[in-house]
Amino acid sequence: MTVRIVLSDVEYSSGKTKLITGASCAMSTGITYVIGKNGAGKSTLLKLIATAAVPDRGSVVYTRLINEDGAGMYRKQLGVEEVRGMLGYMPQHFTGQTDMTVEKYLKYMALHKGIPRRLVKPSLEKWLTESGLAELKGRKLRSLSGGQLRKVGFLQAVMNHPRICVLDEPFEGLDSVEKLFFKRTINRLAFHSIVVMSTHLLEEMDPSEDNSLLCMEDGKLSYRGSVEEAGSLFPDEISDGPVHEKYT
Repeated sequence: MTVRIVLSDVEYSSGKTKLITGASCAMSTGITYVIGKNGAGKSTLLKLIATAAVPDRGSVVYTRLINEDGAGMYRKQLGVEEVRGMLGYMPQHFTGQTDMTVEKYLKYMALHKGIPRRLVKPSLEKWLTESGLAELKGRKLRSLSGGQLRKVGFLQAVMNHPRICVLDEPFEGLDSVEKLFFKRTINRLAFHSIVVMSTHLLEEMDPSEDNSLLCMEDGKLSYRGSVEEAGSLFPDEISDGPVHEKYT
């Protein structure tokens, strides 16, 4: 099932403040990185893609490739509930169910996402161990540090291998070992899914030909293209290490 997302002239405002203006782009299998300075509209764009917000104007259309006997191959447009059934989302300020323990929350989310009950326990043990959360499984979410909470948010977003995965600053507050676990998981997922993630760390971007980059500035898409091309087009803004202040 090949899924595609197309944004056409998307606009979105909060009150009288316009946050997204005329955004148009297409996303398919692989990773789409979104960068931009604070307030550029990254999180708002991700919310729109994750169906957590609705455009004031324009459209966000999701389709999948269908092969039917007699009809051949064609693209079927997906409804919101169908999209949400194949979507994983980690918002910028993830909180989860603050009164639940890490283990209970992840078990609840696994069942909610349709993972067979017989697979939940062994899968949960694997996720907790690989993410470094095993020792914290009895802690309530409200007692976790920012980095620990982000790991819980990441796991609930990817646990059902979603066809569309939207991650807002997933590497924030993580050490190098934790980032490596996240990167490996994201790269495996991107083989068959659309992964859209915001980041301000150039070294975390994989310049694979299947991956792309969106630069946002003042609510507009100022660049759409490959990660490699961005390095040559914006030599002053994008360099080794963190992206230049203009795009953080």
